Amino acid sequence: MARAPRLQIVESLDDGDGLLPSRLKYDIWICQGRMCSSKGSHEVAEAVVDAARLHPEAARCRVLRGGCYGLCDLGPNVIVRRFLDGEEDISADRLTLTDAPNETVYCGVDVVAAPAIVTSHLDHDAPLTPLTRDVRTRELEATTPIEQRMRALREARALAIHAGPGKRNEG
Repeated sequence: MARAPRLQIVESLDDGDGLLPSRLKYDIWICQGRMCSSKGSHEVAEAVVDAARLHPEAARCRVLRGGCYGLCDLGPNVIVRRFLDGEEDISADRLTLTDAPNETVYCGVDVVAAPAIVTSHLDHDAPLTPLTRDVRTRELEATTPIEQRMRALREARALAIHAGPGKRNEG
């Protein structure tokens, strides 16, 4: 079953003219963990910075380097968090995925896709669904033993969470 995109447009922010409010801001985090770095996250970060700097709405966007998000087998990873100016989620940090509706997780991002992510959010307040974690998890293969182990651990954790407390998932 396909899940809805993590980023939802909040209708109450649109005043009917089709323009996004100037208070709508984005933090774009690019993983700088070892595996993402080895897969080109530094170049992805440069592409995001360049795209944000050249965009007419650059003031609505911050580009930051994050730590490891535990999605190493899917990297390089880019996290976009949306908020109203002055209402940043102080619980969201450089190492934690919140899975909140204002967070979009992109995986397997390259220098070609990076500017499109910036444009999609700043121009349309919408994720690039083909690059989101939910889609890319099915598309990207874990090619190294470490990537395979990371994916197996994440899948086991997801099964344990779905089983609930006190229940054990046999499988």
